[in-house]
Amino acid sequence: MKQIIIMIIILIIIFTGAWYTQKFLDETTSNLVGKLEDLKTKVEDSENNEKLEQKTDEIYGEWKDISEKWSVIVLHDELDLIETSLIKIKSKIKTGNIEESMEDIDTSIFLLKHIKEKEKTSLKNIF
Repeated sequence: MKQIIIMIIILIIIFTGAWYTQKFLDETTSNLVGKLEDLKTKVEDSENNEKLEQKTDEIYGEWKDISEKWSVIVLHDELDLIETSLIKIKSKIKTGNIEESMEDIDTSIFLLKHIKEKEKTSLKNIF
């Protein structure tokens, strides 16, 4: 009987941890994707370069905070791909290649959504 109770407690801890992790990934991904979509809209509207630079710096700063926490959950190679894409966005906007930054914005959005789906707890991802 003791062993069954211990197994149930362990399973509860595992499922609670998986739920919390998924919730955290969903919230942070949605937040970053929303900010990148907003940046994309501003780039399409040809906003002021200074405003775009501020927005990219804000997004990159937020990414630095999130990536430290994600590094426990997500493979570092995938984090590096997102960071590389965000750095490309920053540099292209700062150098005035604003139209060229659209590809990197879309790449960042895709990578973030991909990680969210990949880390989701589902039978497809378990097996």
